[in-house]
Amino acid sequence: MQPAHGNSDRTGWRILIAGTGGQGVLTAARLLCDRFVELGHQVVSGQLHGMAQRGGAVQSGVIIDGGISPVIPAGRADYVLGCEPAETVRALPLMSARTTVYMNTCPVVPFVLTQHAVRGDGPAEYPPLEELTAALHDVAGRVFTCDATAAARRAGSGRALNMVMLGCLLGDGGLPCSPEGFWSGAATRLPPALREINTRAFWQGVELAGRLAAGRSGVCG
Repeated sequence: MQPAHGNSDRTGWRILIAGTGGQGVLTAARLLCDRFVELGHQVVSGQLHGMAQRGGAVQSGVIIDGGISPVIPAGRADYVLGCEPAETVRALPLMSARTTVYMNTCPVVPFVLTQHAVRGDGPAEYPPLEELTAALHDVAGRVFTCDATAAARRAGSGRALNMVMLGCLLGDGGLPCSPEGFWSGAATRLPPALREINTRAFWQGVELAGRLAAGRSGVCG
């Protein structure tokens, strides 16, 4: 199965997951790696940048059947899952017309901005969402924006955001595995106490991907 946008020169699938510390970026990457290894694919992964312990920017790349390097070259990402808007745009150098982006529209204001407000140095000015989205459209081939945080909360916990994003990825139909095939194995790797919420979150993401592909709203209400 090929990505919906298609690339005749593409070998394998290169996926970047971007967000901030605490959003489950590394957990989502690990589930992708483990499940596709189980399905018989060659998979490599690498944390491209991380300050997870401080709540800073985190990026993790997953490459399926694309060679032995864990680094996604400039312009070669097939998918970008953006758990946070500004962190999605931070990944622009890895995007091109080949790239499909799923971006969560719920921002996490960086610590440095909130400190400015606390000290009275000025308001916590976060880039307008419209500007961030426009920057993505200027580079990436397909851009879908959705309130994935709202979807996670509907599933039972905002901390399940990463599962919503995985649902969007598998629901897109561009990876060599169906959502059912992926989740049947991935769910068994989650703690039993969290399995039900994460399962609901994953299928919320699959539903979101279908809604976005059909041109409907990416807001869960």
